[in-house]
Amino acid sequence: MIFNAPSLQTEAPTETSRANSASVSVRELSIPRRASDAYKKGIEHLAKHDPAGSLVHLEHAASEFPDFYEAYYAIGLAQLNLGRQEEAQQAFQRSIDASGGHYAEPHFGLSLVLCNQQKFAEAEPIIRRALELAPSFVPGQFTQAWTLFGLNRLDLAEKNAHEVLMRDPGLALAHLLLAHIYNRRGDSSAVLSEVDAYLRLTPDGPLSDQVRVVQESLRRKVAMPVVVAGGGRATH
Repeated sequence: MIFNAPSLQTEAPTETSRANSASVSVRELSIPRRASDAYKKGIEHLAKHDPAGSLVHLEHAASEFPDFYEAYYAIGLAQLNLGRQEEAQQAFQRSIDASGGHYAEPHFGLSLVLCNQQKFAEAEPIIRRALELAPSFVPGQFTQAWTLFGLNRLDLAEKNAHEVLMRDPGLALAHLLLAHIYNRRGDSSAVLSEVDAYLRLTPDGPLSDQVRVVQESLRRKVAMPVVVAGGGRATH
């Protein structure tokens, strides 16, 4: 499959993904100042696309406060950005464990890693749990559609991908997922339509050159004349 992972957030987590605001405020007061400061520095490095630089601060934050599940999640993001799938998976799982399963973000991260590894059956319950905690997170909704595609549940994957585009028409990867769905069904015209839509949204993206090769092949295939059986005539 031609795919890039959807983006996950690198800013400080929002209240909507936490158990409840009262328990959060008490917990935040218990986080040592050194851990909090190190975490903020790590997030700043992530926001500046410096995942390697962020790890020094994030790991320090986690060492100062072992239950710092936000720091473990951010470590997972940094490892994911560095291409270290196994380390990212471990960090996301540690974040889930430290939060008692009530923090949505590492569920999204872990499901994404499992999808990248083609472990869709393992990813499916995790992404479902993530969306129970944060149902409006569109990249997570996309990951669920991707998971369903990987499980060959094409009708539901298609429905979810269209719903993702309704919520975020600019999410080009949803068009690429739909192209894969229609390709599996053998509908070349529909595949070409989705590929065209992807390239309109992402003409210069990291996958665009690969997708253009597919686009040209599809255009030739769709334009090929159809020979009418017995008549010897070619029609378009």
